[in-house]
Amino acid sequence: MVYATHSYFTYEFTINEAKTTTLLRSEAQANNIIQDLDKYINARTIEFQDLTKLEQIQLSVKESNRQFADIDSKDLIDMLDVANDSYSKTSFLKDIMKKKILDELNNFISSYENVYDYNIVKELFMTNQYGVTIASVTDKLDYLHSDEDWWQITQNKQKYVSQIYYDKNYNDYVISMAFPILDESSNYIGTLRTTIISSVLFHDFLNDVDVLQEGKKNVVLVDENGKIIYEHGEFFPAKPPKEYFSSIPSDNDIFETDFPDTTLISYASSIGYRDFSGFGWIVIIEQESSVIDGFEVLERNFLISTMIGVVSAVILGIILSRFVTNPLGKLSKLTVILGKGDFDAKIQKSSITEINTIMNSFREMEISLKKLVEMEKNLAEANTRIKNERLTAIGELAASMAHDMKNPLGTIRTGIDILKRNIANNPEIDDVIHRMDRSVSRMSHQVEDVLNYVKKTPLLVKPVQIKSIIKSAIDSLDILKVIQVTVEGDDITINCDEKKMEIVFINLLLNSIQSIDQNQGIISIRIKQIEKNAIIEIEDNGLGIPEEVINDIFKPLVTTKQKGTGLGLASCKNIIEQHGGSISFQNNPTVFTITIPLEQIIS
Repeated sequence: MVYATHSYFTYEFTINEAKTTTLLRSEAQANNIIQDLDKYINARTIEFQDLTKLEQIQLSVKESNRQFADIDSKDLIDMLDVANDSYSKTSFLKDIMKKKILDELNNFISSYENVYDYNIVKELFMTNQYGVTIASVTDKLDYLHSDEDWWQITQNKQKYVSQIYYDKNYNDYVISMAFPILDESSNYIGTLRTTIISSVLFHDFLNDVDVLQEGKKNVVLVDENGKIIYEHGEFFPAKPPKEYFSSIPSDNDIFETDFPDTTLISYASSIGYRDFSGFGWIVIIEQESSVIDGFEVLERNFLISTMIGVVSAVILGIILSRFVTNPLGKLSKLTVILGKGDFDAKIQKSSITEINTIMNSFREMEISLKKLVEMEKNLAEANTRIKNERLTAIGELAASMAHDMKNPLGTIRTGIDILKRNIANNPEIDDVIHRMDRSVSRMSHQVEDVLNYVKKTPLLVKPVQIKSIIKSAIDSLDILKVIQVTVEGDDITINCDEKKMEIVFINLLLNSIQSIDQNQGIISIRIKQIEKNAIIEIEDNGLGIPEEVINDIFKPLVTTKQKGTGLGLASCKNIIEQHGGSISFQNNPTVFTITIPLEQIIS
């Protein structure tokens, strides 16, 4: 049921998304069409405007202006009135209308006729700066235009583009355009005026419409007042505005309307192109909602099949639950019980033969696991007992040997001290005594390592400053002059066994010294407090710890030195853990980090 509900809302969402996607795609198409239309109209205006820049036209207009400059304005008006009344040219006007200009204009018109196969230019003429026509391809027209609005606009160096209107003289819808003629200094010297059939502006528009109509989309072009300019292959049909036109408030948008049937509406408004500001026209794309009816049929069929599937699944689930799931659930519980080590759990029989076979296998596994666990337990106890006995014996023997060696080593050290005081300066004997002293010190340190690891004596805890312990450890070691030891950070007081903590620092410093060897090196000791813990870091720039012993570095008898016991770091770990702390390390560079709680629990 949850799946069916989810599917229903999924399909509803899909249908709405399909509608939105269809509308948005149509909106993008409408926007492309209106942009192409504005771009095409702008291109046509540029073509006519480029006529004003022709050299022959510029020269002729300037010559006309010079000729008119010497004529009295009253005589000029009388002369033009006579010409207008008789629709004929005076001898003066005949001189003005140069054949070269007319040839330029006629050639331009002919080029348009070759492209469109019919005459699209109904009117094309030029005036000088006084508003007098000086060249025209139209026989019947006024000769003075200085009182007309379009001419006054061009006189202000602005172009004029009219709205499309019906001209009964041509029995067609036309558009008029006028462009100022400017000289090389951008001074106004005349005007070019043309009237063309409006259908030429819709050349690319019709190509775009044909493509969309193949997709069962109706394209409508309306003006800013809702008057239909184009629909169903007809320009300026005698139809009222669309019922939904009042729902078009913005430049571009989409919506759904019920006039007269459910229809998806997408539209885009003209915003012009470059110098052409546009007519404010709107391209509307209508599409019936039937384009998504297939989704709704698919939704209904899917919901029916889903409901049938849900009912079937419920019935099958009941059967499986009764005869399969419940027995398997009991087996699952049995597995958990066996995992906890209870091998006395009882297994119930099932009415399904296959389930009983599995249960019998579980029963056999239960018996085998019980025997295996008992065997492993006995084996582990035996190994632990043997290991403990062996370690105890080794520890006792090592402690006994170390204790027995301690007294002779003390006697030898005393003898060496007496020899140092009583033998005169003899370099050879001094070298022998020095080597004897170093050997005794090494043996004493190894003996101390053994005793410190084997004997875990109770801690003698008292407040001690960490820096004083570190200083005592440094003073007890023979550190080469090429090795620099620095101690940084605030001094912190901790509760600890001072002697044992000194052993920890001696072992760690001795490891650093041996890692650096005879090279020039630095041992940095940093002390800091983080929350309720004292942190001591000991870092050196020595050779580091080999990768093969990193995981066992704190285990006893693990060493990378030929002369070591392998008990130094193990002893350090034992002492630190006795104080409730921890010790860790990292390689490259080698840093040992000791963490001691300020309020530690002493073990």
